[in-house]
Amino acid sequence: MFRDRWKPQSIANGSHEAAPPAQASNSKSCKLMANCFRIVWNPQSVIHSYAYILPNPKARPQEEKHLLEQAWPKLEEKFGVFVVRCPGYIFSPRMHNDFTIAVTDSEGKSCEIQVKLKDKIIADQVNSGMMGKASVVSQHLVNKMASLVRNQRVGRRYFNNFAMAGKAQLTLITGFCVALNTLTDTSPAMQLDVMHRPLQTLTIIEAIRKSIEGDPLVLTDSDVLSEWQRRCVSATVITTYNNRVYRIKKVHFDKTPASSFKLYQRDQKKTVDISYAEYYQAFYDKAIGYGKQPLLEAYAEKDGEEVFLLPELCRLTGINDEIRKDKNLHQEAMKQAKVSPQERLNAITNLTQDMIKDDPNAEAGSSSAAPQCLEEWNCQLEKAPMEVDAHVLEPLQVSFSPEKSFLIEEGGFHRFLRNGLQCPVRMTDWLFVYPIHDEPVLDIWLRSLRDIASVAFCMKMDEPKRVVCSEQIKDIENVIRANLTPTTQFVLLLTPQKDSRKVYQLFKKVTCLKIPCITQVVKSETIRKRQSIAAVLSRIVLQMNAKFCGPLWHVVAKDTHGQDNQLGDTLLGPLTQVPTMLVGVDIFQSCEGERYMGFVASLNKPFTEHWSHACALDGKTGDEWRSSLSVKLQEAFKNALLTFSSHNESLLPEHIVVYRPSVNPEEWPAVKATELEAFKAVLNFVKLQSKDGTQAQAYQPELTFITIARRGGMRFFNPSPNVQNLKNPEPGTIVDCSSVCRTDIPNFYMISQVVQKGTAVPTHYSVLCNTSNLSMEVIQNLTYRLCFLYFNSSYAVRMPSLALYAKKIASFVGTAVRAEPHPRLQTTLFYL
Repeated sequence: MFRDRWKPQSIANGSHEAAPPAQASNSKSCKLMANCFRIVWNPQSVIHSYAYILPNPKARPQEEKHLLEQAWPKLEEKFGVFVVRCPGYIFSPRMHNDFTIAVTDSEGKSCEIQVKLKDKIIADQVNSGMMGKASVVSQHLVNKMASLVRNQRVGRRYFNNFAMAGKAQLTLITGFCVALNTLTDTSPAMQLDVMHRPLQTLTIIEAIRKSIEGDPLVLTDSDVLSEWQRRCVSATVITTYNNRVYRIKKVHFDKTPASSFKLYQRDQKKTVDISYAEYYQAFYDKAIGYGKQPLLEAYAEKDGEEVFLLPELCRLTGINDEIRKDKNLHQEAMKQAKVSPQERLNAITNLTQDMIKDDPNAEAGSSSAAPQCLEEWNCQLEKAPMEVDAHVLEPLQVSFSPEKSFLIEEGGFHRFLRNGLQCPVRMTDWLFVYPIHDEPVLDIWLRSLRDIASVAFCMKMDEPKRVVCSEQIKDIENVIRANLTPTTQFVLLLTPQKDSRKVYQLFKKVTCLKIPCITQVVKSETIRKRQSIAAVLSRIVLQMNAKFCGPLWHVVAKDTHGQDNQLGDTLLGPLTQVPTMLVGVDIFQSCEGERYMGFVASLNKPFTEHWSHACALDGKTGDEWRSSLSVKLQEAFKNALLTFSSHNESLLPEHIVVYRPSVNPEEWPAVKATELEAFKAVLNFVKLQSKDGTQAQAYQPELTFITIARRGGMRFFNPSPNVQNLKNPEPGTIVDCSSVCRTDIPNFYMISQVVQKGTAVPTHYSVLCNTSNLSMEVIQNLTYRLCFLYFNSSYAVRMPSLALYAKKIASFVGTAVRAEPHPRLQTTLFYL
């Protein structure tokens, strides 16, 4: 095993020698294609910028909207083509002298809106990425071109209302999502991606009945309510009566089909009260069969509208448990939903052609290949996808011991797993709880489990103490209390398929809150599987070892040798030369709207041991829960520093690198003001006590704060060797060129994972704070290395292990435990 603690002998009197600079990696350059199409302004085109001045500069948005609606006909007369950006801006390709528009305010008083020419933006500025506030024009053009395809718009997504019959009795709905890529050093680009989603055969009520194995309309049962929330909130559904696609916002348990709403009858020009049941009967000839079902509120297409749906008339989209249980159906669903890189880019390219040729405003017989909206602004959409520069980081090594290191090939090391573990555990006192009907197959299954643990992974696993518990919902807590002793290391629970979710939650609450112990849950059907049984047993054994915080493997640079492989590893620059702590922070929001913080920090030198914490956040509004987050983040960070010090001979980290997933650019100001400042507040509070009794010194470690965007629509394709043979980029591919990356902040895209089916999704990283001025090369190498240290997978994952562990514990506590786990578990990965 590596020497994996930070040692004080390399640090004298609180200082250390200058760390050597990061070694230049032997990365290879390559060219990729992106799913972006540039919107190029012609040389003679100009965007004129105007300011509109309201009679009351402090007018509220509603008043501003009221005035602009009155001014709209006059603006159309003057400009013909224009885009308004509230507050205060109008953009048009046409120049006009200053003018005023007479309007009436909300109180009926006459007033004027002044429109003044302010500036002009020439084509060279637009094509160099210097549009500024005029980028709203590009967004307008993207929206107009997307609307030409005549798909139904749901948020940023556009769905085809006609479901397609796929293979293996699958039905698919297709669509695309579109976005504008700006803040680069090139002209704005339209980012386009296609979607293929399986349509489930059951209605929502039928699906919930099957999942809970009971009546889904017993709305007095908290478990039933929770299942409704879990399955419906944020789900995409399609109606059975008109094939419209909606995204669910909320489940209204206080409304039923008998509830009424106001319906405006256009023919009679009056408003009447009508129940939802009567409405569907009258307009769609649908008789409602479930009178007590709740109503689903969907996101409306227009502001001010409300849309309510009936669950028995809706079907969910996506891959559900029913599809997963049927291996052949699941494989076919994955094949059809996850299209290959070549198929995806072909579909995207064809879609851009549809946007051009489907313009209903184009003149008959016109030879123009551009939609009218582009001609009006004197610009054009490039037909070929953008080509971007990229580079691939050099391969890494996985190490199971100083003598057993292997080069990681094709993004994984699964075939090297049976070479022992970095820190195999010894399980000499553990419980095995099972229902009586599984007893006939236990002997052979346990024997196989122990054999694999011993032979493949060098773990010592004695015979467990067996305890029968058939009525697990009723008896599991009493069984645990009666059999758990202070020397018990582990509890393995075998649970039947029926009520498995309830049993899981109850078992985890008992062992995480009341009687802290590391546990593992296995479904009874798993031990009866004959296919890939060795792989299943291996995953269980590895997870059991990892939960003890026994590192399964380390990852080091290629051709690094020695007792402490990290000593010769200079790709990470100072991060392996001085004490360094890595942190992952994430926020999980439950279906009920409750938020939970997950916090995970590394404790050792190879970043493979962790301190983990999760807790609920107080408050519902943004200000309330962010204020709670600041307080609880500071408390968690303080405790993490204390634990780091106790694990490393009283040393504190000199470098702290924070990964914060699930953050998009519009959330950066709030994250900086709340979370980044919380870290800085703790560091400013900590003082270092001098050994000679002199005055305490300030603690000033270097801080790097990196956000990870939610899954976006960017895709990259590797011509191998040409555009007719596209593949996914290699694992370790970095795209940081200014043609697709923002130029106002350090950021990059990384494809760390290997994807066998479908198209790889790049992960977007942005550096919000970097007091140590770590180079982007060091940050990229560190990030890629951490993608191999998530112990639930022997392949690289999409984001660093610390970020995934933080997401995992936040989700685990928010869905299963619903309370802060016992402190005794904080130095284990009990939530895997």
